[in-house]
Amino acid sequence: MKHKKLNLFILIVLLGHSLYSQDKYNSGYVLTTKKDTINGFILNKIDSELAYKISFKRNLLDETNIEYTPNELLSFSFSSGRVFERKKIMNDNKTSKDSLYIFAKRIVKGKIDLFVWRHEKYNSKDFFIINNNSKREAQLIKPKKNKIKLDGKSYSKKDSKYKNYISYVKKDENLEAENNNNLSFGEKSISKDIISFNRNFQDEYPIEIYKEPFEYNYDILGGIPLSLKSEELHFRIGVYRNKTFIEKSNKFSYLNGIVYHHWSDKDKNWNKQYPNGTSNYRWQMLNIIPVGIKFQTNPKNIILYGYIGAGAAVLMMTDYIIEDYENVGSQKDFLFLPTVNVGLGAKIKVNSNFILTELTPTMNGVFFNVGYSF
Repeated sequence: MKHKKLNLFILIVLLGHSLYSQDKYNSGYVLTTKKDTINGFILNKIDSELAYKISFKRNLLDETNIEYTPNELLSFSFSSGRVFERKKIMNDNKTSKDSLYIFAKRIVKGKIDLFVWRHEKYNSKDFFIINNNSKREAQLIKPKKNKIKLDGKSYSKKDSKYKNYISYVKKDENLEAENNNNLSFGEKSISKDIISFNRNFQDEYPIEIYKEPFEYNYDILGGIPLSLKSEELHFRIGVYRNKTFIEKSNKFSYLNGIVYHHWSDKDKNWNKQYPNGTSNYRWQMLNIIPVGIKFQTNPKNIILYGYIGAGAAVLMMTDYIIEDYENVGSQKDFLFLPTVNVGLGAKIKVNSNFILTELTPTMNGVFFNVGYSF
């Protein structure tokens, strides 16, 4: 049994190497530094990959593409309303005269425009805000913890420069700090603050809020334990839904699902070892997973992934009833319990979908699963 499972996994992996994925170009336009607008098609990638360069085609039938960097474009936009503009950033550990450009995505438009720059190599982001009336602008950088000493003791304190910068861009006079302790450095918090400010001027500056698109994909798996006994019927079936914000990340998604787990001993007979009690011969568990997170490697023909989720399950036990050494019937008992769900696996691309192989540890052993993702 174990050799058959291993051979199946190797076959699937080898099959995956012969498959390929096709780049997807979406319609849009670019605006050059000479203020020329060129319509065409832009290679669709996540925000962090579009921050430094884009691939562009005037026609989908073109065999080659044109690569543009922020030094060559003022902005570019997809027809879906996904807009990027060139932003100037300061290099770390260099003089203020040294700078470079990146593309940042606009997520709020109004009297103040808000842009986000998602970093490629680490899970972080910066923001850019610009006042379309005063032309004041600022880059908001994630605050760092500063260590301070007071009365011989060391304390950690986060700087709040980004709050001062927001106040500076909002106002048309000198820099002043706002007393806004509820404003945290995060996309949701900063967006809410900017949108609230823009509502005061929406007659003159109509508000546009970019809604981050997401996609659902579904996984269906069936598995058996690695230590399956011949007299047992033991299996699990899982259905999962993954929610991915396709422009933010291709390595992270939210997960929920439902799992049915079955065990029974079809050959079990009462062995008459004790006079009274119960003897379990079948149990079934329905596990609901409302929340979980899933991580995976960069999309390729073969993708490695792992997930963890919290849930709750109802366990139904079916037992023989023993009285005076005799089996007189059966009974069912129900038990509710919390669950932790984890899994590690590989996804092998087949056209636009995937074949799945997964190892899932449970309280009843490690399961080998195969399935399909679409």
